[in-house]
Amino acid sequence: MIRLSEIAEAGHFNKAHGIKGEMSATLDFDLDLDKIKCLIVSIEGIFVPFFIRSWRPRTADTCLLTLEGIDSDVQAQEFNNRTFYILRSDIPEEDESDEEDEEGFYASDLIGYKVHDVSLGDIGLISGINDATENVLFLITTPDGNEIFVPVADEYIDDVDYDNETITTDLPEGLVDLNG
Repeated sequence: MIRLSEIAEAGHFNKAHGIKGEMSATLDFDLDLDKIKCLIVSIEGIFVPFFIRSWRPRTADTCLLTLEGIDSDVQAQEFNNRTFYILRSDIPEEDESDEEDEEGFYASDLIGYKVHDVSLGDIGLISGINDATENVLFLITTPDGNEIFVPVADEYIDDVDYDNETITTDLPEGLVDLNG
C-alpha cells in the first residue's frame, strides 16, 4: 500500500487526447518521465500506481502520455483534471553544489504527517502544501474529508515528531473555523 508520505505531487491530467487512451498532462516541475517508475493517482482514497506506456513532449510543461491498461478515450476521460503523484524516490536530486539546501527541511517533507492541536485535538493529515501566495499554507484533510488551510509558521508549530510523523500545533482560536 502506498502511503501519502512516500509520494509527491507531480502534476495533473488535463483531458483525453484522441481515442486510443492518450491524455494530456501538465507537469509541476522538470521531470524526465523515462526515469519515473510510475504515476500514482488517488482513486476512491487509495493511491493506485499506473505505469507509463509511452509519452511525448507537447510544450515546456505539458506532455501527451499513455498508461498501461488505459486503451480508450472513455478510460482516459476518467483521469480528466486528476492530480498525479510520483514516488519521492523518483524525484530528481538537486544540484549537489548547493549543499546547504540539501540538509534543509522543507514544509513539503511534512506531507502525510498527522496534525494534533493542543486545544482542538486531532485535526487531520497534511495532504499538500499551497505555496502560490507569499504565505505558505498546509492543506490539511480532516477526518470527515473536509480540507482546511493552516499557515506554515514557526509560531503555530510546537513540536514535530519525525518518528511518529506527527506535528503538534497551537493554533489561534477560530483559525480552523475560517476554513469552514
